[in-house]
Amino acid sequence: MSQQSFSNYSVKVFFDESGKNQSRPHLMGGILIPNTYYNTTAIQELNNIIKHSKIHWTDYKGHSKTRQQIWKILCTVLEKEHLLSMNVISYNQSKIEENSKHLKETYPDIADQTIFMKFPERIVYGLIRGHGTHLHLDADIYIEDDSTYHNTSYDLRDQLLKQLNIQSIYRGERFTINNTDYLPKQTEVGIEITDILLGIVRSVLRNDLSASRSSKEKNKFIISLLNANPKFHQFLKKVKYYEWDNSHELINIDFENYLNIFIGSNLA
Repeated sequence: MSQQSFSNYSVKVFFDESGKNQSRPHLMGGILIPNTYYNTTAIQELNNIIKHSKIHWTDYKGHSKTRQQIWKILCTVLEKEHLLSMNVISYNQSKIEENSKHLKETYPDIADQTIFMKFPERIVYGLIRGHGTHLHLDADIYIEDDSTYHNTSYDLRDQLLKQLNIQSIYRGERFTINNTDYLPKQTEVGIEITDILLGIVRSVLRNDLSASRSSKEKNKFIISLLNANPKFHQFLKKVKYYEWDNSHELINIDFENYLNIFIGSNLA
């Protein structure tokens, strides 16, 4: 009997957080982008923008140059939005800290270990699993660098590499994690697009209708791009969104419900 052959498919997964050390929601998210698409000239040329400009959705207040840069990055990367996937988890940090109080004396960083050893793995696993028996995924994972991840108890880079490959074997999945690495901001457009899109998801969830300039400009930008670019709208509708709030499992929520409420609340 001849050995079954598989098609290899190489992808990059970018991971980031949004809302850490801020009021809820606290989000983690990942975006999967095929290597063949990510390496196209159009996307790689965006690195010229991000390497010479500090672009962070949290700081956006409507500045025209930043607006144009974010607009260009989103429209370029989402030109083939059907090739991209995004997973997001919203978690209740205060519940985790409350549940870990009885272990704090023995394990001082148990809350952080819980957060960073569980949720990132679920996010990435959800992106790379279930692609079929005739396909093998080769994945590289890139994490926006943060000193929080460099904990000797749970270094996130090493944890993801080991645990996801174990999951692949244990669950009979057809993927291999070849490499995980930390990347600082202003080095790769994949990190920037993840930061921007995760920030936009958070803005939609918060739906802040206050008079603050920051919230007004963010909402205005999102609505304008939704109206101007159907591919942006389509991508947001298909975001796989989960919530954890002191339950024994993640709850899958239709993100389009949040998106429709956001659009309805921000009609001109």
